[in-house]
Amino acid sequence: MTGEIFALAAAVLWSLHMIFVRKAQAKNAQGANPMEPMVGLFITIFVNNVINVFVLAFRYFVWPPVPIYTAGVIALVIAGTFNSFVGRGLLFAAVVILGAARTGLTRATMPVFVLLGGVLVLGERFGPRAWLGIGIVLLSLFLMSFDTVRKEGKKHEGTAQPDTAKGRASRLRLIKGIALGLSAALIMGSGNIFRKAGVDIIPDTILAVSIGSFSALLVCVAILLIKRKGKDMLTAVKNIEFYYMMSGVFASAALFSMVYSLSIIPVAITNSIAATEPLFTILFVWLMKEGQKEKLGVQTLLFGVIMVIGTVILITSGTN
Repeated sequence: MTGEIFALAAAVLWSLHMIFVRKAQAKNAQGANPMEPMVGLFITIFVNNVINVFVLAFRYFVWPPVPIYTAGVIALVIAGTFNSFVGRGLLFAAVVILGAARTGLTRATMPVFVLLGGVLVLGERFGPRAWLGIGIVLLSLFLMSFDTVRKEGKKHEGTAQPDTAKGRASRLRLIKGIALGLSAALIMGSGNIFRKAGVDIIPDTILAVSIGSFSALLVCVAILLIKRKGKDMLTAVKNIEFYYMMSGVFASAALFSMVYSLSIIPVAITNSIAATEPLFTILFVWLMKEGQKEKLGVQTLLFGVIMVIGTVILITSGTN
């Protein structure tokens, strides 16, 4: 049951990461010199690596080293690049359009990709009760996502007539945001399959997180240097933005929780539980957005309750 609890903790922590990303983007948009989105992404990955240095040093001071295998390193490098750089970057772009809560809902399709990968690629097997829990979680996620996107579409159509250029632009922007969120789900789901394979080969949560985050940092820095944004990176580190820094802190905590969960239970179980993140994101948005609280309809709350029921079934099911 420990793995399931850590997966749930990852959902809560990742939802806080999303909230602070949104706050950082909103503050940045109001500034005189808006920061490039990839520089904001760089800050969060940089914070991840700073935290990893201290945690990794403590780990090697307290516990003996584990064997490092090339296959495991390759899997973790791919996972880190997919999840911490590509997937997180797509999420950042989606949050600009959809907001934190709705982006979380589109990302909630990730368990579908992970479930298929876990069964088809890793050969994972589950008992009937676990399958029931997974089914309930995925059904509630689908219903919640569909209902939210439908309402968002109606809102856009209500503010701009369908046959006008403004109406078409609103719908295309919404579709773009959804596509970015779904792409992030696919990339991050694939990354978690590689992460599971890597941590099975190198059974060390701290080392696994550190390898993945460092590879993501290298890729991010390389791309920013190619784009001649080196000075912007240094400025961002020197004058670090509080909300981006906090988003990095919560992302680090979520990564450690997620990878530890992956190290002891199947990837599909971990991701099905972690996919309850949208529920927590909606609740945190409601609590933290002063004067601009997103409305939580009865249907959304009902789907959230169903999701919690499925999560409880998963947590208490055990695995084969």
